[in-house]
Amino acid sequence: MKINIKKIVFGLALAMTGLSSCKKFVDINDDPTRLKDPDASLVLPAAEGNLGFTMGSDIHRFTALWVQQFAAQGGGAAQPTQYDKYAIGESDINNTWAATFAGTLADLQKVIEKTKATSPKYAGVAELVKAYVYQTHVDAFGDLPYTEAIGYEANLKPKFDGSSAIYDNVFGLIDEGIADIKKASLLAPTTDDLFYGGDMDKWERFGNALKLRMYIHYFSTNGTAADATRAKTGITSILAGNKLLRANTDNFQMRFLTSANQTNPIHQFEGSRPNQFFPSKTLVDIMNAKSDSRRNSFFTLLGATYVGATNGNGDIVVSTSFSRMSTYLRGKLSAGAYSGEAPIRMLTFAEQNQILAEYFARTNGGNDLTMADTYYKAGINASFASAIEFSDGTEAGAVTAGLATYLASTNGTLLTGNALQKIIEEKFVSNFGVAIEPWTDWRRTGFPVLSPVSPSTSIPRILPYSFNERSYNPNTPARPSVFVKSVFWDK
Repeated sequence: MKINIKKIVFGLALAMTGLSSCKKFVDINDDPTRLKDPDASLVLPAAEGNLGFTMGSDIHRFTALWVQQFAAQGGGAAQPTQYDKYAIGESDINNTWAATFAGTLADLQKVIEKTKATSPKYAGVAELVKAYVYQTHVDAFGDLPYTEAIGYEANLKPKFDGSSAIYDNVFGLIDEGIADIKKASLLAPTTDDLFYGGDMDKWERFGNALKLRMYIHYFSTNGTAADATRAKTGITSILAGNKLLRANTDNFQMRFLTSANQTNPIHQFEGSRPNQFFPSKTLVDIMNAKSDSRRNSFFTLLGATYVGATNGNGDIVVSTSFSRMSTYLRGKLSAGAYSGEAPIRMLTFAEQNQILAEYFARTNGGNDLTMADTYYKAGINASFASAIEFSDGTEAGAVTAGLATYLASTNGTLLTGNALQKIIEEKFVSNFGVAIEPWTDWRRTGFPVLSPVSPSTSIPRILPYSFNERSYNPNTPARPSVFVKSVFWDK
């Protein structure tokens, strides 16, 4: 279902992000104009809106540069060129860390505490969103505050829990959330739910899809037999329940408006820094080699070709002679201007299909290449359909015209020997604009094949912790290098 978010609702959500978030530092002055105990109908959209912006902002730029979906330009003074060379420091993490822990998670906890007893549908939605936040952030940072997190002023120095233990807890949190959204509820979210408009069936399907994403992470290059067994057991159970995303209309994504400051953050960054963030040569070349017609909505043409920027040299070889992101990430194009309404995609039907393709392709998973190919093709179809959502007739026709050829070629069929590489590369393309997950796939499978930027000899495996967190919380673990494997599944 496409949710048309009214401006007043979305504007309130953004305003509430600042109003309701519990900071990690005690306020000296008590502001009498600040809402002391806002309703869940105000706090939930604040949390959801904040999450949507977070997943299209710094944490997206950091991970998209490192996994080479994007490349930076603009000279040495442009921040992205330093990120592209793996120079992301602890102070660069402060904003996204605060937005998550002092913003999104604090607001979600308020909703849970306020509604668990009498309006559990609200609590269940908040629990499912919280589960997504922790899944993505464990994959990005490894160990995090969990059991002692969001203690407000009662605990400003929470301990950090191990990444594996947090995953264990998140599986339980998803089950708890699904159980809560099925209970009788005095109040229930409707238009104040910016993701699914209060559709509890879609929330349940999302919860199961999120578990599916988590379980596939146990399959990694050096994963153990016990890892594979746990993943297989979990995925088999999810498939038996037959309650997963059914179409692109079930995608977990945050939609945006066309009004100023209410457009999606990827579009906003491109508008404010137009010559700093280009599609990477790695991604563009993969699509060029396959004559992938999704290029029509993913990128702009440079002359008659699609050209990506090389990662790691935008501080020295400064240029703007590259393709730019187009309607898929920026929304409708009219009179030379993009609308900015394209969503921030977080977990899609296309990704779900590629997860299942990977599972069935693995000999220690489903071991069924025929079934894997069925899901692989379903994922391709879903991605092509999503690619034209904001296209005009000409662009949509160009994308769609290439689908049958793509499916009929070797690109559209899985064969023994390179099935895993094909699946992950297809997922890499369809997850263009999705934060963290493409980097996670590369870390656990080695695909797509990437070369480190010079002079580095390896690609980062983990983000640094926040400087502010380290400064005020002595429990923050040491992180000597971003090149050290630090998440439990990264073996």
